[in-house]
Amino acid sequence: MKRYCLVFAMRSFQKTIYPLLETTTIGRGSDNSITAAHPTISRNHARVSFLEGSWVAEDLGSTNGIMFGDDRVEHLVLRPGDKFKIGEITFQFIAQEVGQEKDQALDTLEILSAVIEEEDIPPGRAKGKPWAQRLRDAIAAIPFFSGVAETERKRLADTAAIHVLNDGEIIIREGDPGRSIFIVLDGQVRIYTRDFHGKELELAVLGEGQFFGEMSFLSGKPRSSSVAAIDNCLLIELSFTNMREVVRQHPSVKNILLEYYNDRLKDSQEKRAKVGMVERRRHPRLKDGLEGNLVGFTQTTAEGESSLGSLKATSQNISESGINLVVQGPVLDAIDHDDQMSLEIELPEPWGKIRTLGAIRRIQPHPDEREVTVVALEFVNLSAEDSQKLIEYIYGEDHSGP
Repeated sequence: MKRYCLVFAMRSFQKTIYPLLETTTIGRGSDNSITAAHPTISRNHARVSFLEGSWVAEDLGSTNGIMFGDDRVEHLVLRPGDKFKIGEITFQFIAQEVGQEKDQALDTLEILSAVIEEEDIPPGRAKGKPWAQRLRDAIAAIPFFSGVAETERKRLADTAAIHVLNDGEIIIREGDPGRSIFIVLDGQVRIYTRDFHGKELELAVLGEGQFFGEMSFLSGKPRSSSVAAIDNCLLIELSFTNMREVVRQHPSVKNILLEYYNDRLKDSQEKRAKVGMVERRRHPRLKDGLEGNLVGFTQTTAEGESSLGSLKATSQNISESGINLVVQGPVLDAIDHDDQMSLEIELPEPWGKIRTLGAIRRIQPHPDEREVTVVALEFVNLSAEDSQKLIEYIYGEDHSGP
């Protein structure tokens, strides 16, 4: 028999391996199987499903469609090795032979060797136990899985996404959306944050068999710190959907996760306090009306054609982590909660324009004005340079604060 997967590069991940076990949706919205936060990708962009004996990629009425070579296609029957583009992300369809006598979990090493260069495999880690067994061993070794049956751990291994990273690559950034949990299969990662001046504070270093991501999983809030690879490393990513089902069936898992959550939160707060990294009081200039521009939602023209929409807006208030924008016109049907949009904000001189992605956290009609909408966005992947501009604008050029 054969097993199938998609291999792709997204954000700072060098390669991601996603097993195809059921219908898989791809898009900017958080309700997709693969969430790709990029303005060239529609909220619900494409679907990959098994139809009449073949895996098929289908466009879901997206703005930019599916590109196969130089052609835009609505429907693509996938063959092993095929590459197609969704927005700026290239996906490769991989097939793997698995004998009936073999373990049904993915033999990750075979897939890796087919799609990446040999030097990308961590040295000395290509031997030993089969990778499928290593996935299950890694999952079984995590404390919160101690009471989970072997069959359930096997299912998690079968559905886990595998990430291959080089030294220094960013896995998640502070402020990113996302609720999955990561397990370190090989190598190490470091967890860190930055202060208002961009100075880095290391919070922890995690090695083989350790995990991270439980804070966002439990709280639903954006990532509370950044994580980067140390040396080459392999990570397992367990999706929020699958982990939620485990927690539902095994309440003890949630209790253990809560213990780790509280211990790590306390440790993080103590380390931040030790170096004086505390929340600053807001400056009155946060309420200045700044001009902004939102790009990234799909709009339909009078001729029925779709295009990438743009909205002019004025800030209601702004902070280091996000902005509330007042938008003229009824836009409630054009954008959704958790969408990510390109955002430009005009700061006064001498700071100038900043650009970032903004994750929509709230959309509501203006309480006092008709056909006016208030959109609350959280900054995503704000560059260090633009973050510094924003800090200087909010607190003053001397950074001294009020």
